[in-house]
Amino acid sequence: MTDPIARVMRPRALEQSESLHARVRAFASSVVEGATPSESFEELALAIAAFQRQECPGLERLIPAPPSSLEELPLVPAEVFRLTRVATYPAELDVARFQTSGTTKRETGVHPTRTLSTYDHLALLLARSTLFRGLSARPIIVALAEPKPGPRPTSSLTYMMELFMREIDGRSLSTDPVPAELDYAGRFLIGPRGVDIEGLRRAVRLARHRQEPLVVLGTSFAYVALLEALGDERLPPAPLVRLMITGGFKGRAREVPEQEIRAQIARAFSAEPEQVLGEYGMTELTSQLYEAWGSEGKDEPKSAWFPARGRASLYHAPPWLRVLAVDPVTHARVRRGTEGLAAFIDLGNIDSCLTVLTEDRILEIDGGIQLLGRAPAAPPRGCSLTYESLLGGGKL
Repeated sequence: MTDPIARVMRPRALEQSESLHARVRAFASSVVEGATPSESFEELALAIAAFQRQECPGLERLIPAPPSSLEELPLVPAEVFRLTRVATYPAELDVARFQTSGTTKRETGVHPTRTLSTYDHLALLLARSTLFRGLSARPIIVALAEPKPGPRPTSSLTYMMELFMREIDGRSLSTDPVPAELDYAGRFLIGPRGVDIEGLRRAVRLARHRQEPLVVLGTSFAYVALLEALGDERLPPAPLVRLMITGGFKGRAREVPEQEIRAQIARAFSAEPEQVLGEYGMTELTSQLYEAWGSEGKDEPKSAWFPARGRASLYHAPPWLRVLAVDPVTHARVRRGTEGLAAFIDLGNIDSCLTVLTEDRILEIDGGIQLLGRAPAAPPRGCSLTYESLLGGGKL
């Protein structure tokens, strides 16, 4: 009997893809564990680029010959994901189609995914080294987000939230965590009526009862919706709170000052500002960036690859992701400390596009990336826009 996968993808191409996925996961694990990887970032990137050139006609046109250095790689605009399918394999093998958020349905793009194994591996490695670093107990995880609408993931952010709930929490939201069956009911706290404040209060009470950390995942505008719903109310303090915030602070209707919103979020949770940790991700990427803006546990070993402490709003890439500030016209890399557009080389994008050029403005400073917002002519986009409709028109 013929293998159905072989009918839609050349066996050799599938074998190459699986091998590259395994090599990227091994590279990431080695770096996180403090070991020397068997191959370098550049070797892996060039191997992935050669594979993509071979299997994707569009990329073959962009890369006339197998590249011999990273400088030869063309930067592919993220807008391409809105205009055409970007993949090295046929659509029949999609296990997920992550959709970009846009101001209209016409602008929505898709990042297809053949396997989620590498996404899961990289996201968990990074989150355990940043967001969940130094926790003395397994955390309770909830999200200021809507649950996914169907069985196939369409939001990379919602998928990542579910991944953390499943692999890092993995228990029921009950006062007795045994039996440990995971349930998603009550974890996603955005619904048709807005923010589920009572669900959030229950999560805080549960963390206090179990004496476990509480981790809240949400976008900037979802947090703004929460603050508007809470008014002057402050939630009781949990034993330890980590508040992941992602997405831009600029929307279609209004702009929210970043430091103001962070301070108000911390106050609402009876927490300190350093307990609010920024995450940067986008649908067109497999990998994420996090801030290093928190105190590290007294007895916790320092990471050789991620800073123990950092400045607020300064994001750091993991070793499997390169971030470059480039000139918007020439795409040449600009001097450190000079504003440029964010370009990424993401080893996780094995079956789509290795390089992604965005319309986000950045500065490379102090070993990290400072986000400056979208380029002036770029429309607002991103997961935060999903929740902007929850807000009133007034200022905080």
